[in-house]
Amino acid sequence: MIGIEALIKQNKSFVIYRVPEEEPVLILQSASPSFSLNELDELDGKRGFVFAPFWISDSSPLMLMQPDVFIKGWKDINSYLSKEECAEDVLSDVDTKDCPQADNYDSYSQAFSSFISSLREKRFEKLVLSRTSVQPKNSSFSLEKALLNACERYADAFVYLYHTPQTGTWLGSTPEILLSGKDEQWNTVALAGTLPFHRAVLPNAWSDKNIREQQLVVDYVRNQLTAFGITPEEKGPFTVRAGELAHLKSEFSFALPEKGRLGSLLGLLHPTPAVCGLPKEEAYRFILENEGYNRRYYSGFLGWINPDGKTDLYVNLRCMEIGASCLTLYAGGGLLSHSEMELEWKETEAKLQTMLAIIK
Repeated sequence: MIGIEALIKQNKSFVIYRVPEEEPVLILQSASPSFSLNELDELDGKRGFVFAPFWISDSSPLMLMQPDVFIKGWKDINSYLSKEECAEDVLSDVDTKDCPQADNYDSYSQAFSSFISSLREKRFEKLVLSRTSVQPKNSSFSLEKALLNACERYADAFVYLYHTPQTGTWLGSTPEILLSGKDEQWNTVALAGTLPFHRAVLPNAWSDKNIREQQLVVDYVRNQLTAFGITPEEKGPFTVRAGELAHLKSEFSFALPEKGRLGSLLGLLHPTPAVCGLPKEEAYRFILENEGYNRRYYSGFLGWINPDGKTDLYVNLRCMEIGASCLTLYAGGGLLSHSEMELEWKETEAKLQTMLAIIK
């Protein structure tokens, strides 16, 4: 799939993605560039591939790709990309941004102190603190190999490779559904709490901190759905595997009263306490002002939206940004008032392994 590099060098808007238990899909918008939106409710009635940041801004716009090329299955994708490879000698260079400063232990410790102080002062019930890890992009790195590795290793995750001129190139694998469904069957999840997955055995004992953290997300999702006129059926929590980690998961199933208002519903759900905090708006602002870096599209969401067909939108959790000379990996974890810094740091280290494992 050398043709992937050709698409990027031509700065075309495209995404290759794989929904769990489905064939991979390549979509490409060649006739015109993807366009940006200013608010989530502008997605009402829209159809296309959404790439949403944690916080919409000029530097990280809300993107909607409406493709004129749609190819399904590895065989046909490879056939299409082989044609792109032939055009590689006429490609122009693409402007690339400098790699962001790597988050390190000291800067994480400083941010943790600010976050935990606010939690212990009872300004917040929960906050999510995240960080980056910058890895050198050496000559042996292969974007195609990393994508195939992710598809093979993470069969139960939404895997993607995304590029537009406005966003740059991103690769990720995420287990968390934000909104999925069609017709009268829709669902979302509350996913929180993290433990290592050891020796092919799921953990059966969860700490009070993990249980409380997940319950906050459950209550939030239920309340937001209710505010939209939805009465969901709930299942869980139960333990699920995501790569080499385990999480607590609850499922919500429901009929959607107004499918033409998917953007408005997404505005209620995003960002959930699994990636932000509570109270939502105050936590949102606190993170932007005190986390110490720009998350960009990490902890945003992405996927196909179609009010008249099937929608598959996922929270952008385990992901990395592909730069000219480095790879910027992202990870975070939920904090409560009794969280301990060393444990939280180790949790982010464990989550970073999801992306590190596919680039080795």
